[in-house]
Amino acid sequence: MTTLGILSYNEEKNIESVINNYADLFEKIIVINDGSTDKTYDILKKLKKEFKNLSVVNNSKNLGAGRSLEICINEFLLTKDEYLMKIDGDDQFKKEDILKLKKIIENEKFDFVKCDRFWDGGIEGNIPNIRYFGNAFASLLAKFSTGNWKVNDPLNGLFAFSKRSLKDFKLPKLFYRYGYPFYIVTFMMNQSIEKNHLMGQYKNTIKYTDNRKTLNPIVIFLKLIWFSITNYYSKIKRKLKYSSLQTSALLDLFSQLFLTLSCFSIYKFFNIRYFDGIGPQGSWFIVFIIFFSFFMFLLFFSLNEENNIAMKNFKEIS
Repeated sequence: MTTLGILSYNEEKNIESVINNYADLFEKIIVINDGSTDKTYDILKKLKKEFKNLSVVNNSKNLGAGRSLEICINEFLLTKDEYLMKIDGDDQFKKEDILKLKKIIENEKFDFVKCDRFWDGGIEGNIPNIRYFGNAFASLLAKFSTGNWKVNDPLNGLFAFSKRSLKDFKLPKLFYRYGYPFYIVTFMMNQSIEKNHLMGQYKNTIKYTDNRKTLNPIVIFLKLIWFSITNYYSKIKRKLKYSSLQTSALLDLFSQLFLTLSCFSIYKFFNIRYFDGIGPQGSWFIVFIIFFSFFMFLLFFSLNEENNIAMKNFKEIS
C-alpha cells in the first residue's frame, strides 16, 4: 500500500543501512540518486540486485532535492500503491517514527501528513541557533501562507502523501534545490481546503550529527518571503471560487486597499519631513496609523476565517 521514497546525495556511509532497515517493510522503495560524486550509486546498483522491490533513478547531474522529490513523485504515480512516504538517505529520521507514520496514514486515510521536530524530545544532538530562528520565521510565514495557525516546522523533510493529493502537484523551479518542504506544506494545506483532503501533523524526532550540510539562511529566507507574498495574492483569487472562503477573500481585498492608503500616507509623511519641509506631517502620520490599523485588523480576521475552515480537515497526531 505504501511506497518509500528516498532522496540521496553523497550518502555512501548511510544509504545501505537505510535500505536494509526498510526493504522488508514497504511494498516498494524508490531511491533518487541526485548525481552523487561518491560511491552511492555503486552501492545502490548492488542493492538493487538484492532487493526486488528497490527501484533506483540516477540523475546524471545534481538537480537539487526539490527536483529529485518531484521525480520520485512521478515514479510513485506509476505504481499501484496508494501512499508515498518520503525520507532522506542520511538516516536522520527515527525508524519508529517512520513505521508509526506509515500505520497512521494507511489506517486513518490521511491525504498528507507533515512532521514537527521542534518539541521537547524532538531533536537529538546539537543544531546551530540559526536553525531555531530560521524555523520559527518559516513557521510564521507558513501560518500566513496556509491560513492554518497550528502549522509548525514547514522545513521538516519527513512527509507522507496519498496518491490523490499528488495528482495536481508541480514544483516551481524556485524550490528545485532548497526550501521545497515549505512549498509542499503550503500546496497541500491550501489543497485541503479546496478539495476537502485530510491533513495531519506528527511530532517526530531527528538525529543531528556534526557533519550535516549547512545551507545559506539568507537565500532561503528571501525565497520564502518572496513566495509567501506572491502566494498570498494568488490565494485571494483562488478563495473567491469557494463560497466558504469568499468572506476571507473580500477581507483580503479590503485590507489591500488600506495597505495602499497606508503606503501613500507614510510616503507623504516622509516627503514632507525630509524633502519639502512644509505640510501637516503629524496629520499624515496619524492617518498612516489609522489606515495601517485597519489593514492589520482586516488581515487578522481574514486569516482567522481561513483558519476556521482549515482546521476542519486538520489533525495533530501524537
